Amino acid sequence: MRPYLLLLLIVISTTNSGIAQFISLDSCVYWANQAQKFADQESRIRQSQEMAMANDTKLNLPNLVLDGTATYQNENITIQIPPVPGLESPNVPLNFNRLLVNFNQTVYNGRIAAHKKLIDSLSYDSKAYQIAIDKIKLKSKITGLYSSIVLVREQTEIINHQMKTVDAKAKQLQGAIDAGVAYESDLLNLKAELLKLKQSAIDLEYLERSLRQQLSTLTLHQFNSASKFALPEVEISDVGVEARPELRLIDSQQNLLIAQSDISAASRMPYIGVFGNVGIGYPGYDIFNSSVSPMVLVGLKLNWKILDWHKSKNDRQLIRWNQDILSYQYDRAKLQLETELVKQRQEINKYEELITRDKEILSLRQEVTQQTSARLSGGTATSTDFLIQLNNEAVAELNESIHVIKLALAKISYSIIQGK
Repeated sequence: MRPYLLLLLIVISTTNSGIAQFISLDSCVYWANQAQKFADQESRIRQSQEMAMANDTKLNLPNLVLDGTATYQNENITIQIPPVPGLESPNVPLNFNRLLVNFNQTVYNGRIAAHKKLIDSLSYDSKAYQIAIDKIKLKSKITGLYSSIVLVREQTEIINHQMKTVDAKAKQLQGAIDAGVAYESDLLNLKAELLKLKQSAIDLEYLERSLRQQLSTLTLHQFNSASKFALPEVEISDVGVEARPELRLIDSQQNLLIAQSDISAASRMPYIGVFGNVGIGYPGYDIFNSSVSPMVLVGLKLNWKILDWHKSKNDRQLIRWNQDILSYQYDRAKLQLETELVKQRQEINKYEELITRDKEILSLRQEVTQQTSARLSGGTATSTDFLIQLNNEAVAELNESIHVIKLALAKISYSIIQGK
């Protein structure tokens, strides 16, 4: 490798190592899904579904079975006839040896194979929807941890800003004390407040560390204090909740019951099939011919259960009742999700309005803090007055940050409720 190229790679590597990595919410959700192996489960479900349906298709294919038998018995049919010159009594051998290929082919059975194929398809769809439900639960948990980290960091930034302000004011006040125009007690008050802010910063540091460790456990990725987190901007729409996997699961279960009702009705239809066999036997179908003979047989089979004591009728009634139960469950689940959707919509409206007021409040608080700071420097205000106004400003700033984060979280929750 050329020397200047090696130097360039070293410089690039060094530069990149100093850049804080941005961790998006979508990345965390993706990593968590990978850690739970949802993709592998979905792949296995689809493979199993395809194989089951392929097997159902083969139910109508011809059935060929190789059947070999060899038997011996102590006696057999005897026919006694008077002795006739030149005529021997027929003799049936005591052992029978046959090698046959049996053949069965369904002509009509109420399309049982097609109904079973649909049932298997819907059964595996239900399993896939269950995984989708688990993924939504996991996404909600990841979103909660992620937003908590963002909120804690916002609080930490505000506290750090307060500490810098208090520290700068303490240094300024020290100069005023040296000049004999300020009191020592005001400086001690500022130093005590600085220590309280440092305690709060330590508390937030350990809280954030705990949240990052929980997120790392769920995503199998490591996050440090240099990792950057920010909630995404989400565009909400007025679509309903029909895409939620819980509702789609109930729909699939409803369709499965319909398919089971159809296969129950099909089981009452007549079965028509052809059968036969071909092979060799000793003896063959002519048992009086004691030699190896070819054997060929074909036939037509009809099977129709005339009376089943209302079993099929009762099965279909049970299916209808189960459909009613699922219908009630669907309505309740949909109503609950729509209620949550209305609630989140009101949350979005609330935080949008609060943020507008937060900006006005923060602007006023900043102006009051500046005026109190000037009065403290001039000796017309105490450090307590200054700290009160500084805390008021910090609370206003924190409220705005909390409302911004909660607005983003409400929008994300709104889209999750919709099944996005």
